[in-house]
Amino acid sequence: MAKLKLPAFNEGSLLQRTLLYVGTFVVGSIGFVALASLLVVTIAKSVLPARGEASEASEASESSSDKPAEVAAATPGKPTSKIPRPKRSKSAAPAEPPAEATP
Repeated sequence: MAKLKLPAFNEGSLLQRTLLYVGTFVVGSIGFVALASLLVVTIAKSVLPARGEASEASEASESSSDKPAEVAAATPGKPTSKIPRPKRSKSAAPAEPPAEATP
């Protein structure tokens, strides 16, 4: 039976060992970054809504303005990323300071 002989880390010249260490480090780093980015993207996709769902939810909340904000926010199945807030009327807005005239 033939034995599988792998290159030993303590054999060869200094240049060969250094290249082996650097190559092992580069391959390991690329593997780690690929695995970490795959994990982050998977978690982000599961947490954030899709683009189409977010725009449909905002259109639905705008079209149902006769419903109170609490009822619209509690509607299941359509998560929104924005917090619904009551709209301010123009009379409740702070008055703008008068513009100064320039000579």
